[in-house]
Amino acid sequence: MTASTPIQPSLGTRTGRLITRDGLQFRDLNGDGELNPYEDWRRSPEERAVDLVRRMTPEEKAGLMIIGSHHPGYSSFLPHAEEGQLLNPQDVWRDANPITSQPYPEPVLVTSSTDNAIHLRHQRFLICRDNLEPKDLANWTNAVQELAENSRLGIPAVFASNPRNHVALVAQFGVNESAGVFSEWPNELGLAALEDPGLMETFGEEIAKEWRAGGLHKLYGYMADVASEPRWSRFNGTFGEDVKLVTSYIGNLMRGMQGEELSESSVACTIKHFPGGGVRLDGHDPHFEWGQTNEYPTEGALERYHLPPFQAACVSGASSIMPYYAKPVNTSAAQLDEQFWQGPTTQFAEVAFAYNEVFLEELLRRRLGHRGYVNSDSGVIDAMVWGVESLTKPERFAAAVRAGTDVFSDMADPAELIRAIEQGLLSDADLNQACIRLLSEIFALGLFENPYVDPEAAETVIGGGEVAALGEKAQRQSVTLLRSSELLPLKLARAVKVYPFVTGRTLIGDVQAKLEESITRVWSGAHIVATPEEADIALVWARPEIALFEDDREGVPLSVDPRANGVDVDRVREIEQTAPTLLVVNFTNPWLLGEIEPDAAAVVGSFEIHPDHLIRSLAGEDGGPAGRLPMSLPASAEAIENAPRDVPGKYCGEDYPYRDRDGNVYAQGHGLRF
Repeated sequence: MTASTPIQPSLGTRTGRLITRDGLQFRDLNGDGELNPYEDWRRSPEERAVDLVRRMTPEEKAGLMIIGSHHPGYSSFLPHAEEGQLLNPQDVWRDANPITSQPYPEPVLVTSSTDNAIHLRHQRFLICRDNLEPKDLANWTNAVQELAENSRLGIPAVFASNPRNHVALVAQFGVNESAGVFSEWPNELGLAALEDPGLMETFGEEIAKEWRAGGLHKLYGYMADVASEPRWSRFNGTFGEDVKLVTSYIGNLMRGMQGEELSESSVACTIKHFPGGGVRLDGHDPHFEWGQTNEYPTEGALERYHLPPFQAACVSGASSIMPYYAKPVNTSAAQLDEQFWQGPTTQFAEVAFAYNEVFLEELLRRRLGHRGYVNSDSGVIDAMVWGVESLTKPERFAAAVRAGTDVFSDMADPAELIRAIEQGLLSDADLNQACIRLLSEIFALGLFENPYVDPEAAETVIGGGEVAALGEKAQRQSVTLLRSSELLPLKLARAVKVYPFVTGRTLIGDVQAKLEESITRVWSGAHIVATPEEADIALVWARPEIALFEDDREGVPLSVDPRANGVDVDRVREIEQTAPTLLVVNFTNPWLLGEIEPDAAAVVGSFEIHPDHLIRSLAGEDGGPAGRLPMSLPASAEAIENAPRDVPGKYCGEDYPYRDRDGNVYAQGHGLRF
C-alpha cells in the first residue's frame, strides 16, 4: 500500500446499504445506489458538508440548527415513562422552563418523540441528560442512530452532554445530572487546585474514550469563564481566578478531548460562556432578568482577564463556542477597540451575546480566529431573550442567525425558525453556512461512516479501572491543606474516637451517611461516637452551597458567608471548642471563613470528593494533600463589595485575601504540605 492509498475506515450499518468503488466500501446513506460526494469518506468534511447542504430542504436545515434534550422511553424525566420502552414514543410540552421554572407565554415542546425528532422535525443534535449505565447508554444511542440511518439522507445523530466525569455526591438536573457511572474526578476547581496543565490533556484524552464508548460525541464544556465575582453560583464550574492557569487548562483540555483535529476518537467541545460570564452584578446570573447585564467597571478588563482562555480555545480548534445569556451595557468602562463601537459615544449594542454581531463575528471569528460554529445557550429564543424582548420568535431566530449563531440549544421544535423563512426574514440560503459548519463536525467525528458503538465494550471502558484510578488519585491530590496541626497526617490504624459532622445544603443526611460509611471502611482504628464530648477527634465537613435556581432571587442579596448557605456555624463552633477539630470546607465558591476557621485545630479544603479519598488523602496517601487554592478567599464581605466585579480576587491587592489565626494568607495558590 502506498502512502497515498486511502485507508478503508470501519463502516457501521443497520440497513446493509453499501457501495463498492475502486475496491473501497462506502455507506449508501440515501439509498440511491450512487456514490454521492457526501458519502465519499475520501473527501474533506467541509467538501462533503457543502454537497449535503445542497440536497437538504429548508425544513431539514432548520431541524439541524436546534439541539434539545432527548430521553429513552423509560427515562424518569418523561411523564409517560414505561419500563422497557427504549425509544421515546411521545412529544412532551411544558408550560414553564424545566431548568429555571420560568413560565412560558405558551406551551413549549421540550422534547420530541424519537420518531418525530428524526423524521418530522429533522433534529440531529440531541442532549443526553439521563444517568444511564454504560450498556443502557450504548443500546439507546444505537437505537436512535438506527432510526437516523433510515431517514431520507441518512444523517447520523450527535449526542451532547454536560460534564459527566466529576464527583457528585448529590446529582442535580442542569448542573451535574450524571454521577457514579463514568470515572470520577474532582470538580473543576479541584482540577485547578492541582495546577497541572499537562494532566488536563491526559484527563481529556481518557474521558473522551469513555464518552465515545457510550455513543456521546459532544461536550457542553468546559467553562473558560474566569471567575471574577465570588458570589456567582456557577463559580464552581470554572477553573478559578488565575488567567494564565485557566488559559492553559482550556488549551490542554481541548487538545486532549478533540486531538489535533476532530476524528472518530474525538469528543467535540463547546467552550463557554463567551465572552466570559464571571462579571456578574452582585453574583446574579443571567438566567434571570435581574442578572441579565454584563457591566465592566474596569477599563480593559475584558481583554486582560476574560478573553485569553477563549483565545486558547480558538487556537486549539474548539469545535464550537457558546455565548452567554447576558448582554453588555453602555455604563461600562471602555472595553472594545473604537472601530467596533456602535457610535461615537455608544460602545455596545445592548443585546444578548447570541444576538450580538460585533462579539460573534468581529471579536470571536475575525479577531480570535474561531473556525467552528456558535452554539447558543438554552432558551435564548423563548426564555432568556435579553435585549430582544420586543421581537417575535421568528424575528429572534433571524436576528441571531444574522449575528452568527448557528445552533440553538435546548430546543426541540424548529417551527419558528421555519416561519422566519416563510415570513421572508431569512432565506433558505441564509441557513447554509450554519449547516455547513454543523455538518462538518459530524463528518469529522466519523459518524457518517459508523455511528454505532459496542455495548459490551462500553461496559468495560466507561468507568474502567485505569481511568477510574487516575480520577481517584486526582481527588486525593486536590485536597488542599490550609492550616495544619498535630492531628495530621491521620494514623488510620491507631485507635481513636471520631465524631463526624456534616453541615450544609442538599441532602446533607445522605452525605453524613456516606462519610460515616467511609470512616468505617477506610479508617480501621476509628470508632464513631455520638457526641464531640466523647471524641478524640471531630471531623467536620462544611458544605455550603449557592444554589442557582433556589438562591438567585430578585432583590435578595447573594452571599459567600457559610451561615447564609446552609452551614450550622454555631454548631461548628461548639464542636471546635469541645474537641480537637479537623475542619474540611468544600469549596464551590470562595467562602468567608472568619467565623469557623479560628477555633479549628486544622483547616482543609475539598473540591467535591468521595469521602474514602478525603480520608486517604488526610492520611498521606499519594503524598497527602497537594492542592493549592484556585481562588483567593476574601477577607470579608466588605472586601467583596469594594472589589470590581470584572477583576478576579487574585488581582485585587494584598488586603483582599483572608488571613487565618496563624497568619497564613488564603490567596490564590496557597496550600501547605505535611
